[in-house]
Amino acid sequence: MIKMRVRFPTLVLLLGIVFLMAVSIGIAYGEKNVIKNHERPQEREQEERDPRQQPRPHLQEEQEREHRREEERDREPSRGRSESEESREEEREQRREPRREREQEQQPQHGRREEEEEWQPRRQRPQSRREEREQEQGSSSSSRRQSGYERREQREEREQEQEQGSRSDSRRQRNPYYFSSERFQTLYRNRNGQIRVLERFDQRTNRLENLQNYRIVEFQSKPNTLILPKHSDADYILVVLNGSATITIVNPDKRQSYNLENGDALRLPAGTTSYILNPDDNQNLRVVKLAIPINNPGNFYDFYPSSSKDQQSYFSGFSRNTLEATFNTRYEEIQRILLGNEDEQEDDEQRHGQEQSHQDEGVIVRVSKEQVQELRKYAQSSSRKGKPSKSGPFNLRSNKPIYSNKFGNFYEITPNRNPQAQDLDISLTFIEINEGALLLPHYNSKAIFVVLVDEGEGNYELVGIRDQQRQQDEQEVRRYSARLSEGDIFVIPAGHPISINASSNLRLLGFGINADENQRNFLAGSEDNVIRQLDTEVKGLTFPGSTEDVERLIKNQQQSYFANAQPQQQQQREREGRRGRRGHISSILSTLY
Repeated sequence: MIKMRVRFPTLVLLLGIVFLMAVSIGIAYGEKNVIKNHERPQEREQEERDPRQQPRPHLQEEQEREHRREEERDREPSRGRSESEESREEEREQRREPRREREQEQQPQHGRREEEEEWQPRRQRPQSRREEREQEQGSSSSSRRQSGYERREQREEREQEQEQGSRSDSRRQRNPYYFSSERFQTLYRNRNGQIRVLERFDQRTNRLENLQNYRIVEFQSKPNTLILPKHSDADYILVVLNGSATITIVNPDKRQSYNLENGDALRLPAGTTSYILNPDDNQNLRVVKLAIPINNPGNFYDFYPSSSKDQQSYFSGFSRNTLEATFNTRYEEIQRILLGNEDEQEDDEQRHGQEQSHQDEGVIVRVSKEQVQELRKYAQSSSRKGKPSKSGPFNLRSNKPIYSNKFGNFYEITPNRNPQAQDLDISLTFIEINEGALLLPHYNSKAIFVVLVDEGEGNYELVGIRDQQRQQDEQEVRRYSARLSEGDIFVIPAGHPISINASSNLRLLGFGINADENQRNFLAGSEDNVIRQLDTEVKGLTFPGSTEDVERLIKNQQQSYFANAQPQQQQQREREGRRGRRGHISSILSTLY
């Protein structure tokens, strides 16, 4: 018993010693790890951050296990779902989609930055993996549900926005067949004049696709000015609308000059070198051209032999050796005479102040009176009578108007009456509508007319068919109208009825496209009225009124082509005038008696 008492304290002491030794060993081992980690903190941090240091296959295996666990969790009754198997499969597919996207982001070609963004949150997640997974599933499923049925709603909203935008554009434009003078774009402009071109017709609306290869160009210059020689990759029909001009046409074997006046027209074939002079001392020159590009539909280019601030000489496009061989002289001489030296021009301009050479002015330059006389020495005038020539100018009013009365005149040159217009299948019209008069409603059988307002103001009404996108079988008649002023342009498509009234003396220039065998059909008036030519029985079946009423109404208009725009107001004024005169006479008689 005494021995047991002695051995028990000894045993306790031994156990205490062992415990202390174990504690000391553990502390020593922990300090060693701390020192080891302190010695290599950057390497350890790089190992944790760099995903390339960790085995990639384990990531894919771990994701597959997560997918399986999620599928098993979806089948658990504790989730409280009573969905069909099809809906669960859809949700699982929805949850997989964001993970596929993340897996794509983890590909090496995206770089280390994307990989760090995928790996870094694993060490900073404040929630458990289950909570985060549920939260991720909720966000992914909501996003997939949105991309499922809400994607269609978003597409419909975008279509509605586009439709509203098109409606706002149509309200802003109101009339796709009308082009105000502001629609012109300036090509060249200086103190002597300007050259500008109208925007493309097919860019305004797809209804004018047949006009994509036609452009309208306008040229204006001040007195005693010259547009420098050039040629274009487009056919032209030019018309002088104001002032006078002298145009010179240069061919390989000859040179011809013509004096043009108001109303004169001329065709310039593509590639023809020409230059236009304004010889008048006081009046500005205004020329309008219909351009038909040759190379690129809707686009044309001018090529100048000279260089100026507005354009480069086409000679500058050749190499030095080619130019020396072409002119059989040194390049420096060619540059001094033909191309010019920009540095020398700048120095000359600084030395002479405001003095500038012709090349510094641009494509429209001033000329002296002596030069004007020399340029007009051999010019021929246009013939206002007789048969038009194949190359010379012709006047739009050389023949009698095809429609005429006290309210207006309608001149037209058709392709079968002029060889220059026949080659291009173009007709030219010049319309004079007196103030307060109306060009009666009519339509063209096959020609599309591009009409420019030369002078005056007025209004026009064009009848078309509104596009029906949802119900193709329905057609709704729509009226397109616009206020006309000088410089405006409007298009008359074939088959579309139109009427024009003048609030002041109105002058219109028209280019008819596809004009061969075109027929103009009037809808009112005593002559050339297609409605009047209908059978009497057909008139009664066509209109809601009786046959007698329809006949009387159609024959009520005694004028043809042009008529009074406000006949009722005029009759009212005439009746008031007659009553006023009778009242004045009765008052005089009462004073006598």
